[in-house]
Amino acid sequence: MPVMECTVGDKKGYKYGESGHCYTYESDSEESRKSAKRKAIIQGIAIGEGKLEKLEKSDYEDLIEKDELIIKLEPETMLKSDSNNCLFGWAYLAIDKDGNQQIDHSGEFVKEENFEDLELATYAYNLAFREADTQHDMVAKGYLIESVVFTKEKMKAMGIPEGILPQAVWLGFHFPSDNDYNEICKMSKPMFSLFGKATKEVIEE
Repeated sequence: MPVMECTVGDKKGYKYGESGHCYTYESDSEESRKSAKRKAIIQGIAIGEGKLEKLEKSDYEDLIEKDELIIKLEPETMLKSDSNNCLFGWAYLAIDKDGNQQIDHSGEFVKEENFEDLELATYAYNLAFREADTQHDMVAKGYLIESVVFTKEKMKAMGIPEGILPQAVWLGFHFPSDNDYNEICKMSKPMFSLFGKATKEVIEE
């Protein structure tokens, strides 16, 4: 299979193909193992120029649950560029600018310590899919043109002080069709959909 086991010194790891970089993990940590395998998969997506045909189910089935997650891009402030049919906004807000945990439409949330998983998922989406639909019809109508995952490290590097921006994913899409673009803009709460898989953990109140 394309994603292969490998070793560096006495550490086990995963790599994509014979020549891929070996991402090692801590043998006593399942999360470390999964993280290494995710990185190898993303490496494979990049090598395949955004295509997943070479990946087999066995490469990733131990990383996901069967529950499907629909992520709605419903930003607090959606920026519109009517001249070129572009929409920009927060795709997922994990932690707000004041450090408060945010809960989404479905009662779900991404904990700060798991924000890296959302970051990696965003990169995989950017590399492999880049598309959005309207009204959950599963027909590609919008195409990714901008993406930033705002982590604490990136904001520090940009010179953005804490408390200004949230830990979140910012995306921008172009909709070639005037009809599709106008359909979204005329909604009372403009939104469109991205699709993906997530591992859910039930949290007791």
